[in-house]
Amino acid sequence: MPAVVVLIEDNARLVASLERGLSEDGFEVRSAREGIIGLQLLLDSNPAAVILDIGLPDTDGLTLLRDARERGLWAPVLLLTARDPVEARVEGLEAGADDYLVKPFAYAELLARLRALVRRAQRPWRELGAFADLALASDRQGVFVQGKLVLLSPRERALLELLMSKRGEVLGRLQILEDVFGYHFDPGTNVIDVHVAHLRRKLGDAAGLVQTIRGLGYRLKPSDEL
Repeated sequence: MPAVVVLIEDNARLVASLERGLSEDGFEVRSAREGIIGLQLLLDSNPAAVILDIGLPDTDGLTLLRDARERGLWAPVLLLTARDPVEARVEGLEAGADDYLVKPFAYAELLARLRALVRRAQRPWRELGAFADLALASDRQGVFVQGKLVLLSPRERALLELLMSKRGEVLGRLQILEDVFGYHFDPGTNVIDVHVAHLRRKLGDAAGLVQTIRGLGYRLKPSDEL
């Protein structure tokens, strides 16, 4: 059965092009051109991934994304944006997006990013148990921090899983990009730093467990430093 992708985009020509291309590449595409319809489609479809445009006619795409995440959307989200400044991209990632593309983009790049999102979201859950004040929730949607459940996006969860599986080891940017984001190259963005910052904020009092090793990468604090 093909993976379901929900596409929320108001440009009719782009919708038709992506529907055709993604269908030919093995996805089942369900599309909406308005936010209110798209939100309901997200909640009803249980998609493998979402492609979401920021500039919708009836609502801001980031508002829709925040609403969907609060209602339990777990699927990874690829954000489409015409806004190129770093601040706009960071805002999208902090709203709950897992990746982004700036318009205009090449279809081949969108397909590669989409496949990476689906592949990472569907990988087997790692049985990592608990560490310090953290315990991964078995439903893959979050982590218990001092006994309180904190919901995470798929990328935040994958990042925390990687840090816990390699606890104490310093993880470089390329290793994180490959394992968490599915890239075998550095796209030259601050996407890792944004996700680390977002993860730390959600961890609250346990944020200090995620350490920055200047010039090298990130690690989970070793047991002997607790």
